[in-house]
Amino acid sequence: MMMRSMVLAVFVMTGCFVMPEAKAPRSGAVATGEPLNVVDDVKVWTTTSKEKVGETVYKDSSGSTIATADNYEERTQVHSMKVWYPVQGAQQIADEDFFRIAGDQQALAETGQMRANAKAWNRRGKLTMLGGAIGFVAGIFIKQPVARTVLMSGGGLAVSGGWAMAYWGAKQMEPENHAVDRSIAERAARQYNQALGTIGVSVNKAF
Repeated sequence: MMMRSMVLAVFVMTGCFVMPEAKAPRSGAVATGEPLNVVDDVKVWTTTSKEKVGETVYKDSSGSTIATADNYEERTQVHSMKVWYPVQGAQQIADEDFFRIAGDQQALAETGQMRANAKAWNRRGKLTMLGGAIGFVAGIFIKQPVARTVLMSGGGLAVSGGWAMAYWGAKQMEPENHAVDRSIAERAARQYNQALGTIGVSVNKAF
């Protein structure tokens, strides 16, 4: 019965988090004879958070303060950041395909290493979350106060830390994150296009 309770609690606790998945960009593009280019773009996203905007004071009939309560409102912030991504013709392609087509083996190897590291961190993060959740739940059944506190607080920290690790690994898979600098991609495109007899240019695009 205790084991069932632990398994259920672990499932519920870890299920409260949206598990970050380290999914590599779709690859498999082949050389079409079209020029390679680097496109500049602007990524825009919003975040919502609760901010304290005031405090409510509760008093009794004699005017003495008996309680206070913080008041919060949701605030939405708009963020933007400059990004770049590689294209073949008018088609966006993964960094792996871009450098493979361009023949830049060094950049290709660094991209592959970044993807491998991202998967490893994502996996480590998930395992850390699981271990932390198990420790947290185990602490519930420990009667000794100090041991219970250590297990539950340590388990909680491990869950949040593991989620951060898994999230970081997942973010490294996103198309706007690259293993090499933009200038290296531009150079690879320029050399490839010269071999094709075309002139490589950077494209600026903003939404």
